[in-house]
This record gives sequence, structure tokens and C-alpha cells, in this order.
Amino acid sequence: MIDISGYNAVEIPPELEKVVRDAIKQGLSGLKTARRGGRIDHMVLRTAAVFALCCVTLLNLSPRFAAAAAELPLLGTLARVLTFREYHCEDEIKYIDAEIPQIDNTGKSELEQRVNLEIQAIMDDYLAQSELRAKKYFDAFVAAGGAPEDFIPLGITMGYDVKHLSEDCVSFSVYHNETRFSAYNTVDYYNLDLESGRYLTLRDWLGEDYREIAAGSIKRTVSSWSQEQRDMLWQDISFEELIDESTDFYINQDGRAVVVFEKYQAAVGAAGALEFEIEPAGEG
Repeated sequence: MIDISGYNAVEIPPELEKVVRDAIKQGLSGLKTARRGGRIDHMVLRTAAVFALCCVTLLNLSPRFAAAAAELPLLGTLARVLTFREYHCEDEIKYIDAEIPQIDNTGKSELEQRVNLEIQAIMDDYLAQSELRAKKYFDAFVAAGGAPEDFIPLGITMGYDVKHLSEDCVSFSVYHNETRFSAYNTVDYYNLDLESGRYLTLRDWLGEDYREIAAGSIKRTVSSWSQEQRDMLWQDISFEELIDESTDFYINQDGRAVVVFEKYQAAVGAAGALEFEIEPAGEG
């Protein structure tokens, strides 16, 4: 078991709460002052937006900050997105950098437990498989006459990316990468309806005509590509056939679905994974 006690023991600066509270108070005061005849000064809005972005960034980068912020009245709703633990480990055959996310403060304990246990199980499985591959690769290297000290450890990185954050839903991805075996790199997407406590599908987000809406938007995007880009797609590809309720997607900051086709699913390997922002019905 990896020891993360030193990481969890990091002290939260005692000034943190006062600094955050003062900044929030100043920002709200500025918004009230800037309102003139129903209009808000754009500079103040930008300042408030930058502060909010900094808070969200700290919440997602620092579990200690997130733990402290969760106790503050105004920041508590932001802190509910995710908190995480991280650990680092290195030996002669591998090095690991891992950030394990958790959703928190959603008001739905069953949802939190279900999703957090699933994420933990998936990442534990990915890690176990990566460690096994590293061991096999090391053994084969030594058996072939290589000196153990010359072996280049396998790099294993696990983490997450927050895509969308609102009162209604949370969208994020969890990834697992290996430096030597790209075929085993994975990304899992989580789109959670905080009101119902269930996973969202493309049908939920785009409506009953989700397949036609998504495929039509993707075709319009592809039509703007260069011929070289289009040549990387599989011949006679049908985006309608690729899209169903299990199709990977996430919700971006603008509240739009972004469909993700994994490597080789829609194009040659050199194209990598393809992402398409879907225009809502009536646009485009």
C-alpha cells in the first residue's frame, strides 16, 4: 500500500479562510457598486470571473484547499464537484503519478458512494494491469541480457479533467496513460445529473433526435476540414451508425455535448481520438 500520510499531513495556512472570505466579500461588493441602471461594468465581471476560475482551479488541484473551502458557505457549492487524493511511487520498474478523484457535497450520498467506488475500482484495476505489464517487460528485458540498472521504468499516469460544473450537472473524465504502451491508454467519461442522481446519455442531453443532431453537426465540422484531414477518416464512415446512447461524450464549459471517438474508431491511428462539439438543433 502506498503511503500518502505525508501528503495528507500538509498544513492548511491559517490565513486561507480570511483571504477567501475577504476576496468574496470584495467581489460581491464590487458587483453591487458596478450595477448602474441594470448594467454591470464588464471589468468587474471579468475580475469576478477570474476569481471564480482561480477558486475552481484550486479546488481541483489541491485537495487540502478543497477540504477547507468546503467549510465556507459560498464556496461549498463549488467544492462539491470533486476532491481527490494523489500519490507518487517509483522503483526500478515503474513510476506512478496518480490523482484519484471523488465527487463530494452533492447532497446525494448514494450517488457519491456509487460513483466514487466505481472510479476507485476502475483506477485500481488499471494500476494493477500496468504494474503487471511493467513487471513482465522488466523480466523480459533482464532475460534478454539487459542489466537491471539499464531498464527504463514504465511511466504510469492517472488523473482527471473537470469539463463542466453547474448546479444541475457535473461532467469530468478520468484517464490512465502509460509511457511505453499507448494501446493501453484509456479515458472514462462521467456525466452526472445532480437532480436525479443518474448518469446522463446523449439522448438525455440532446433529445430524442440525438443521433441525427450529433451526426449532422459532426458532418458540418468535417466539411470544414482540409482534404488531408478528411482522408484520415475511414472510407464510407457513417457517423449515424457510430452514435448511440453509449457513445462517449462530455459537456464542455458552454454546456454543449462533445462527442468523443476513441483512437481507430472513426479514423486511422495517426488521427488519435477525435472530438466533436455538437451544435444544438436549429444551429449551424
